[in-house]
Amino acid sequence: MRVRHPLLTGGIIAIAAAALVACGSSAPSASAPAQPSDTTVDVAYVPASLFAPLYVAMGKGYFTQRHIDVHLTTVAAGQDAIALAASNKVQAVLAGFSAGMFNGINSGLDVKVVGSMAGEPSGQAADGLVVSSQMAGTVKTPADLRGKKIGVSGGPGAAGGYLLAEALAPYHLTLKDVTPVNLPLPEQAAALKSGGVAAALMSSPFLSDAVSSGTGKLIASAQPGTSVTGVIYGDAFAKSPAAQPFFDALAQGAQDLQGAQAKATPNLEIEAKAIGQKLSVLQQQPADVFDPRLAPPVATLDSMQQVFQQAGLLNYSTPLPSSRYVDNTYSANVPKT
Repeated sequence: MRVRHPLLTGGIIAIAAAALVACGSSAPSASAPAQPSDTTVDVAYVPASLFAPLYVAMGKGYFTQRHIDVHLTTVAAGQDAIALAASNKVQAVLAGFSAGMFNGINSGLDVKVVGSMAGEPSGQAADGLVVSSQMAGTVKTPADLRGKKIGVSGGPGAAGGYLLAEALAPYHLTLKDVTPVNLPLPEQAAALKSGGVAAALMSSPFLSDAVSSGTGKLIASAQPGTSVTGVIYGDAFAKSPAAQPFFDALAQGAQDLQGAQAKATPNLEIEAKAIGQKLSVLQQQPADVFDPRLAPPVATLDSMQQVFQQAGLLNYSTPLPSSRYVDNTYSANVPKT
């Protein structure tokens, strides 16, 4: 259904009134209805292609159409912003899920996971375990990494730590059987070359660059569809009138990235500008998958909590029920397209 914009309606009324006055009519003049004022939403985010719906929604004006003014704040990791969302210093966080998030919620921080972001594509890996070329002869599978140093952006309690645990699990290893080292993605290739780590849990474009250059060899890929990043609301914002329109704009951005549109040049140009990446790099890396309604990845979140507990990274022993940290009402209420 097409909805008439209030400014358009007011403009027609004003023109008609002016015409009547010019003709000497005594008809009362009509003024355009006041335009709704914009709501400012401060968003803490990690500048990565994993959050493409945000960039597309901003670039195409989907927030503006809903009278939302988005202000972005860059953070190194999602757990850095959880307390900010709980105290309403930022209203939303777009980042990876982490042990720090679960610990914060258990400690009383009032935040909820309301949506998902990038899911692992099928075919070419976007995230995976890469062993250094020097050790490729002796490390054939993740089973051969027992006791060895593995680079992980954010460390074992970050989203990458969970992906590492999932890569080790089929070989009966856990995070306790290796030595995860907090190593930012841009520094992982150098660490592999120098022997600082035996392997690294890498993400594109760093993963594809390391493999194509011969720096390392991919020995395990993340499971297709796995989403370890998403949208987190603070309680105050969750109760505000802007919470659903903000989410709807994000979902509209995700809907523009379905199928082949994920690699469409106009969308990639918006993304490249937003994160300061070359267009050619984004064209070569695997396309992330986004749920068109950005539904929260409840099963993965429950699994992450279990993995972090087994690794001794959580400060509580009884798992939190998903109802404590997930709210799927926003994704359920996204307008049908």
